[in-house]
Amino acid sequence: MNGFELFQKMAAIGFEELSSQILSLMPMDELIGKTAEQIAFEGIASAIIQGRNKEGASSSAARTIASVKTMANAMNTGRKDRIFTGIWNVDENPLTAEEILAFSLQKIEAMSVEALKIQAEMAEEDAPFDVSPLNEKTSAGGKHNHPLASAIPLEDWIKNYSSSTLDGESGDLATITVVVVVQLRDPLRRYEAVGGPVVALVHAICTDNKEDKYNEEKKFKVTSLHVGGLKLRTGGKNMWDSEKQRVTATQWLVAHGLGKGGKRGKHVLIKGKDLLWSISSRIMADMWLKPMRNPDVKITNKV
Repeated sequence: MNGFELFQKMAAIGFEELSSQILSLMPMDELIGKTAEQIAFEGIASAIIQGRNKEGASSSAARTIASVKTMANAMNTGRKDRIFTGIWNVDENPLTAEEILAFSLQKIEAMSVEALKIQAEMAEEDAPFDVSPLNEKTSAGGKHNHPLASAIPLEDWIKNYSSSTLDGESGDLATITVVVVVQLRDPLRRYEAVGGPVVALVHAICTDNKEDKYNEEKKFKVTSLHVGGLKLRTGGKNMWDSEKQRVTATQWLVAHGLGKGGKRGKHVLIKGKDLLWSISSRIMADMWLKPMRNPDVKITNKV
């Protein structure tokens, strides 16, 4: 199942439940006025405090510190070359599950800026058409079998499933999808939010590394990245697609010279179906391809 199909399945559960599930699994903190260093320090301190009464607390805190350092380095690696050449070459070496997000950070950032253009109605490319959600049901209880129902924290996945000796009955672990909520912020304006939050799906496949038979940790290669958000046309207060978020997205894009492709001058709320929009990019020949706009998915309205 690809990232676009995952978004189709998410749209099937309705806006209210989808929003609730996302915020429950990936809550967002208020960061206005905090520096990046302060946020990182608070995250590390929180990991240490929460782990004090748990087995492996020190290793958990060490992992958190290592992850922060890895992500900081990942945001700078190859950045100048990509800006000058426009070519998104990537490291061909396989990754651990913990490294997948850091590997994808720069591309997530770039695609989130493209997402701002969609939120601000300034995208150069419109959705080709609208499609219906994928409405699958489980055999037991008739509940919707949507992706977020089986989502677990990455730390738990690493603890239980990252060993390469786990196969077969533990499920088809040949693929992994890392899901994160992304909110762009402006460091020049005390890190205030720019635009609305988006959901990023990083899809990776397991590599069969027969050469390193002593390394039992599974290794992966990222294959695609998908970024999506909600466009709500039925009105009502929400955190995904408000007038303020559209205005901040527009102002930031114009201020940074990225609003040239805008086709519309005014934001007009067109009544109709709520939609889940998305863009996708794939890796081919160790290079990120240009993001492509997917069809919009109609969100099921639950009564």
